[in-house]
Amino acid sequence: MALIPCQVLRVAILLSYCSILCNYKAIEMPSHQTYGGSWKFLTFIDLVIQAVFFGICVLTDLSSLLTRGSGNQEQERQLKKLISLRDWMLAVLAFPVGILLSLHETCHQISPPPWYILVPGDTLGCSRPEAGLLLN
Repeated sequence: MALIPCQVLRVAILLSYCSILCNYKAIEMPSHQTYGGSWKFLTFIDLVIQAVFFGICVLTDLSSLLTRGSGNQEQERQLKKLISLRDWMLAVLAFPVGILLSLHETCHQISPPPWYILVPGDTLGCSRPEAGLLLN
C-alpha cells in the first residue's frame, strides 16, 4: 500500500483550511459586528495561523520541486530561507497556539467554568450533570 506523499497531504490540508475560512466568514453572527470582529476569537486566529503555515509548507514543497537538479546558488539560498521561515513559524506560532487552543478547549470540556452552573438545576450548558444537581 502506497502512502500519500506529504506534498499532496499539505495541499489538501491547505485547501480544507481555506474552505473553512471562507465558510466561517460567510456566517453572520452578532459577535462579528462588535469591536474586534472575528479576530477576538482564539479559534479564528489559530485557523488563520495554521492556514498561513500550510501555505508556506506548500510553497516550500513547490520551490524544492522546481529547484531540484538546478545548480543555481541563488535559488538554493532562497529555498533555505523559505525552509527556515517555515520552521520558525511552526516553532513560534503554529504549534504553540494550536496546543494552547487544544488545551483550553479540553479543560473546558473536563471542568466547565463556574458560570455554567450559576442557575440552579440548569444542566443544559454543563458537561457535568452532577454540578447542576449540587445547587438544587
